[in-house]
Amino acid sequence: MDIKRLERLRGNAVNTEFQSAMALLRRDAEEAAKITFAIRSHEQGEWMHYYYCDEDGARLTFEWLKPHLHRCPTCGKERQHARLDGGWTSLAHSQIGRAVYHIALLYAIEPNAERLQFVKSYLMAYADHYETYAIHGNIPYNGPGKLFAQTLDEAHWITDLALGFDMIKEHLTREEITQIRRGLLEPCARFLIAHKEEQIHNHSVLITSAIAALGLLLNDKEILDAGLEGEYGLRDQLVRGIFEDGQWYEGNVQYHFYAFQSLLHYALIAEGTERDVWQMNALKAMFDFPLHVVLPNGVMPTLNDAGLGHHIGTYAPYYEIAYGIYGEARYRSLLQAAYGMDEAGLSMQSVNLSKRDSVYALMFGGDLAGQPAEAPDSLGEEVRRTRSLPVSGLTKIVNQNGWHVIVKHSRFGGEHDHMDRLGLSIMHGDIPLLVDPGTTAYGIPVHYGWFKHTYSHNTVSIDGADQPPRDGRLIQMHEEPWGVWLETAVDWLSEDYVMKDRIILPAELHPWDVDAYQRVKIRRLNVLVENHLLDIVQVTVPATREVHFNNHISGELVSDEAVWSPTDDKLSRLDQQWLKDKKRLVQGAPAFAYEMRKGNLEQHLWCSLHADLYCALTPDNPPSGQRTSLIAVASVEQSVIYVQTLHFGAKQQEARQGKLEVTMLSSNTLQVLWNKESDQHTYVVKLGSEKAELNKLS
Repeated sequence: MDIKRLERLRGNAVNTEFQSAMALLRRDAEEAAKITFAIRSHEQGEWMHYYYCDEDGARLTFEWLKPHLHRCPTCGKERQHARLDGGWTSLAHSQIGRAVYHIALLYAIEPNAERLQFVKSYLMAYADHYETYAIHGNIPYNGPGKLFAQTLDEAHWITDLALGFDMIKEHLTREEITQIRRGLLEPCARFLIAHKEEQIHNHSVLITSAIAALGLLLNDKEILDAGLEGEYGLRDQLVRGIFEDGQWYEGNVQYHFYAFQSLLHYALIAEGTERDVWQMNALKAMFDFPLHVVLPNGVMPTLNDAGLGHHIGTYAPYYEIAYGIYGEARYRSLLQAAYGMDEAGLSMQSVNLSKRDSVYALMFGGDLAGQPAEAPDSLGEEVRRTRSLPVSGLTKIVNQNGWHVIVKHSRFGGEHDHMDRLGLSIMHGDIPLLVDPGTTAYGIPVHYGWFKHTYSHNTVSIDGADQPPRDGRLIQMHEEPWGVWLETAVDWLSEDYVMKDRIILPAELHPWDVDAYQRVKIRRLNVLVENHLLDIVQVTVPATREVHFNNHISGELVSDEAVWSPTDDKLSRLDQQWLKDKKRLVQGAPAFAYEMRKGNLEQHLWCSLHADLYCALTPDNPPSGQRTSLIAVASVEQSVIYVQTLHFGAKQQEARQGKLEVTMLSSNTLQVLWNKESDQHTYVVKLGSEKAELNKLS
């Protein structure tokens, strides 16, 4: 550890502001010290994504003294299975790796012979047995492991051990250092080098970061260069995997930070050496990007293969690093909001507050006082600011009444993409209305069965099939005195996309139908004014196609004027088990109300052609819940236009329906009238050219 970092660590350890962090570190170290798991020869871990309940998606729990008993904390069921035993083995060694890191960190602050012995004994034990572990693993789309079932987990584990080794190596004998290097660090580095992924990928960042860190600790230029240099080395990952606006190409904040965390661990080991990377532009840009997409309640949007529950508090530890290195007010504001400090107390809604108790707070933390909550660089102001990121392909439109809409016109994100170009994710304050569900654990059937497909998103599916890889694009965005509107588009006039030659897509990850989408064009206009969202979607096809316009509402349908009939009609090409209680509208206007978690959502729908309307209950996230899916299906020979308005009322009595009228003034010109009580809005929209025209008349 760099001497300046060690001084900051020890100084913060005695500072009253960081006593929560010290208490948690001590508690973690005390729990870790109770581990009595003996390192053995010929261990074989299994994939940790299997270690979940296949009914409700909850991660299973275990006890150290009962290695063959696996319990679900949600449903309470106990399970025994060899594959779960292997998952337990991987979890056990992963936790030991973290224990070595944390106890070594506490030893650097408060030297203690027992802590040193704990860290040293595990490093030495792994050095004694590592070469006995057989290469194994059959995890989809991942390289093998030795102790673990995939290269990725091996890299995670060795990084924790490497950080622990780095902190105590000055207190080891020459013989002990030699044994750890030759028995553990060197063979693990060689294994990781042999199984580097030949693509731009978050796994590759983690693996090459681990290799580079081991190269530094071993003072081995060959290993260091194997991690840093060449095609698909760490430098190449950063150049070709990070977009110009700072987003990691896989398209969500969780994978962004998953890749970033590995880079930061390498940066920590490299700090103070000639390989120091803190001033790399790409590294700082990765800190900046997530600030632009935070939701009003501090939660990060669940795009692509993102899971639930990540919020600004989840990532506050990394912004301790950002603020400690760069000192910018925007990073301090995120930390203030995450920790519920007085300066930021009024700037966000319903934020899940966190304690300032991370190890990064101890290593990098500084004074967070200052900057008023409504300062231009505050996170609260950023959340309420319309923002377009055309390179990464996300546009956020907001207004002062609480609407928060993300339009996804992104580049194709590879293995973790959900094939949902032009998808919408809509919240009102902290209430989800129509949101991207993200996903759950990969070992749960609903992940590959439902979440990872076009049909589970608020966008268009052709013939009920998945969208093939293609990059969306922002056509235009305008902030007007009366509101904001934007136009986005995607087409399949060719098969090119930015990441095409940088990533590997196994044949099993080609669920789309190229023929169905060939020469298809989709454009979407979104208009946000004071009290409603206008959504216009035009789909152009070269020959007859069935166009499915999907909306998944986080509420319960309560409209009683429509008449529905149960149906067995097949919706999408997916297994119909994911669409429960399917109904078809047989009578009534296409105007619906939904009871949300709080308040009511009103939806009006119009189509330029005859469209069959279907309703079904589909998996929410977590999958124990359900959403209401409203799907409009039209048979289209050339072009179809869908228009919908969404209105949210915070109180039950605000669910009285307004009125949507659409008039075709010509084949490509619409007049849209939205009227709710005395509030009337009229728009004229021209769709004939490559760039739409929109005028608000009243």
